[in-house]
Amino acid sequence: IFINGAGLDVMSSKGATTAQELMVSVQKACYQHEGTLNKFLIDDKGMLFLLVFGLPPLVHTDDPTRAVLACFDMVKIFKRLDLVGRFGVTTGRSYCGVCGSARRMEYTVLGDCVNLSARLMGSCTPQGILCDEETKNRSSTEVIFNALAPIRVKGKEGQIPVFQPVKKDGVQEIGITAEKKKLRFPWYDHPFAGNASLVAGGVANANQLNVQQLCSVKTWAGIVRMQELLGGGFDKSLHRGEQTITLDTKTSLKAPAGSPFLEGGVLVLESQTGMGKVELAEHLVTYCAKCLQILPVFGTMGPRPGDSVRLAVELLRSSLGVLRLLKPETPTDDFQALQKLAPQELSSRLPLLRQALKDTKVTERQDEILDCSLEVTIALLSSLVKQTAVLMVLQFEYGTSLFPKTLEDQGIFWKAVSKLTELVKTEMQSGKAAGHKPLVMMIICREVEEQNQAVKIAREKGSFVHLSGLTEENILEYMSNYLIVPDTMIPQALRQFVTKVTLGNPRHIRETIDQLLEHNLQVHVGANKQPKNIEVKDIDKINLASWQHTAMVGGTVCLLESLDPLEAAVLKMSTCFHGTFTLPDLAASTCSRWADATHFDFLRLFKAIRILVESNIIEAIADEEQEDDEGKREDSVIDDTKEAFGKTQYFQTRNMLIRAVGGAMVLEAQKKSVKRQALIDRALWRELPGRMEDLAKKRNAQHIPWYYEQAFRRM
Repeated sequence: IFINGAGLDVMSSKGATTAQELMVSVQKACYQHEGTLNKFLIDDKGMLFLLVFGLPPLVHTDDPTRAVLACFDMVKIFKRLDLVGRFGVTTGRSYCGVCGSARRMEYTVLGDCVNLSARLMGSCTPQGILCDEETKNRSSTEVIFNALAPIRVKGKEGQIPVFQPVKKDGVQEIGITAEKKKLRFPWYDHPFAGNASLVAGGVANANQLNVQQLCSVKTWAGIVRMQELLGGGFDKSLHRGEQTITLDTKTSLKAPAGSPFLEGGVLVLESQTGMGKVELAEHLVTYCAKCLQILPVFGTMGPRPGDSVRLAVELLRSSLGVLRLLKPETPTDDFQALQKLAPQELSSRLPLLRQALKDTKVTERQDEILDCSLEVTIALLSSLVKQTAVLMVLQFEYGTSLFPKTLEDQGIFWKAVSKLTELVKTEMQSGKAAGHKPLVMMIICREVEEQNQAVKIAREKGSFVHLSGLTEENILEYMSNYLIVPDTMIPQALRQFVTKVTLGNPRHIRETIDQLLEHNLQVHVGANKQPKNIEVKDIDKINLASWQHTAMVGGTVCLLESLDPLEAAVLKMSTCFHGTFTLPDLAASTCSRWADATHFDFLRLFKAIRILVESNIIEAIADEEQEDDEGKREDSVIDDTKEAFGKTQYFQTRNMLIRAVGGAMVLEAQKKSVKRQALIDRALWRELPGRMEDLAKKRNAQHIPWYYEQAFRRM
């Protein structure tokens, strides 16, 4: 992002103070979205800021969206200070590193997209934002881009397409809508939580299609467990089009005994992003609302600043949506409805929620707003369970955020969960005796807080579900559903490739198939419009690292760039070896034992390897698995008793995706150097000790010079 600021005279009485406030405010807005402020200059043309998103280790899959959202926040700052700002935003590959000499150097970014950003800034209107086409294509649905007339800029031959970003208005309805009584899920408006690419009809249709394809995998452990808890099988018709929620007291369907959906309780869905927890949650909520008459209340938090207010507002709005279904006379205005329904003792705190209901991006008194909304929500839920069963859906998603702010958000979420858990426990203990309906809490997250009471309840009751990757059988069935072909038609080579690349992650499977369909995969259809066969070509020549626009490769890049420098270096070197490698193989390029390296150098390297092993990035290999491209490693026959540090440990980078992305970060010359140094080290270890022993024996042997021998003989 290039920003030009005008309207400030630093030589005036308040100029320096205003410049300081502007600098601090821009820094805060940048850091909230985890960007980097690289430069701040003041000259005769005004003020100039250079902000960069995606510099290691602060790399995210949604950096273009973060940059645009940061611009929206900074426009407000310039307006508040009565200054004029112009913003240019571009996305692309750039050089980032140190430039200059030993006398003066600085960390900067260089490249075509950097220059284009400066040109867009110069062509921008006051308080305006201009983006290039790449930024538009890689941003999420949180931002709307309006196409403007193409412009000519210095350094470019043709005209450049430019776009003006507009922040999407906050969604006014979550849960059960007031007029149509339809279900609206919060992840329709926050695709960072795991939505795939859009299909015709928008995010809602894309999600419904994902639910149909994934939950139709009959042997998938996730859907099998959900069917056990719900007491009913998966039905695709539940996820076709908009579903109208009606009150049907005559329904005969009922959850099985011991299920939280019959008696109330807590259900936890834990998995990495893309493993299918959003699809499972959507099916579960839809089934509960349509078949079991358990009505949903939502509260979600994500990676954006101020998402605790979003959690507060969603809980209130979705609770009011259930109340409007039960009591149609409830006012349609949220604040008026709260004034009418909230307990008298909370009426004095309601004005705090008025602004939050109008704008979820409130930046002041966020903690107070969340506390107040939780008290009101608990009061509303206590009233609701007297009339209907309720399912609370609480979700927390985050990206590769590294700043302490993320940990704060995580603490805020679990604190809110703890407060709502108290109500769930009360209803579990005495609700049934009082004639109340079940109250169920479902938590969707990547990592749980083990000490939280809700998690403990879920584990005790057997309703804690951890989702891992699909099995090979599941992958085949899912590919069949996604391509709409019989599973017998899918070639073995394609099945193996997808399995190795994706490791069973459903979202990665979708992205891999989408990329293959562009150049390497074709489904031939017969005259009856039925699939005839599948043609796969050049699947062994695919460059996975070139799929940078996918969440699969983008997430891997984020993972690798977030590592500490030594760990990142170890991983990149490990991709140079096709087979197994050892600690000395890596040390040969950095701290060889033949070049006076210390034990501490080896220890640091070994610690980095262990961290990567614990993170499942590289694998520790058992002795019987030590193989290279030509079979058994030649140097594996070395007697382990001769090793200075005991038994030799072997490692390998087997993850195909990590190998491809990590290998793309290493130059060919560097790869050759790493392998050459490792081979030299192995040869030295195999030959040099023996030769040194022979040399030592020769040196220690008694030697009599020839002239003394001649003298002795004459004597």
